[in-house]
Amino acid sequence: MDNPGVRRRPVQKRSIDRVERILDACARLLDEVGLDALTIVDVARRAEVPSGTIYQFFDGKPGMLRELALRNLELLLVRLRRRVAQEVAEGTEGALTWPRAAELVLTETVEMRRTVPGYTVVDFADTRPGGPTFLPQGEAKEGGDVLAERLYHFALDEAGLPPLPDPYRVMRLAIQATAAALQLAFTTSREGDPAMIEQGRRLLRAYFADVSSPG
Repeated sequence: MDNPGVRRRPVQKRSIDRVERILDACARLLDEVGLDALTIVDVARRAEVPSGTIYQFFDGKPGMLRELALRNLELLLVRLRRRVAQEVAEGTEGALTWPRAAELVLTETVEMRRTVPGYTVVDFADTRPGGPTFLPQGEAKEGGDVLAERLYHFALDEAGLPPLPDPYRVMRLAIQATAAALQLAFTTSREGDPAMIEQGRRLLRAYFADVSSPG
């Protein structure tokens, strides 16, 4: 996926490893100091590279954060593929449904917030009022964004779910509702408030049961 904040894509293994080390350092520092206090100098020091190395690959902090968000998105999709395959293999829920798929996305997102460095801060967007998204713009004319588009096409093309009416607005609303629920759940605890997470699960299940029902 295109990241306009990338100045140069690494090709050699040594450079690829260096970029991964930069992103790992960025993620760990986000957990420690937060988004506003994060600096290129600190990331470079933690990654044990000169600051100029970061600027060789990224246009600065925005490009680096966007690349981290894209990496997190790919990790989420990998985890969802594994969960969907497990659901199909076990067959405990019967055919996969939109409400169940929404639960799986919530479950994996919660687990990533708990275990993936930097994910609580950079889960694809700065969720403060007026905060920027860290993902590229979407392409759907109906108003989709990259996260909504990727999740929707994953659901259709890989999970075998049926199409939804007005899908990108549905997905964007579900994503925003999930973000709001998890922001409340993780305000005071790294592990998240289980009761608030459960409320988010109920909200998503009811919403997708409604929008995916015939008629």
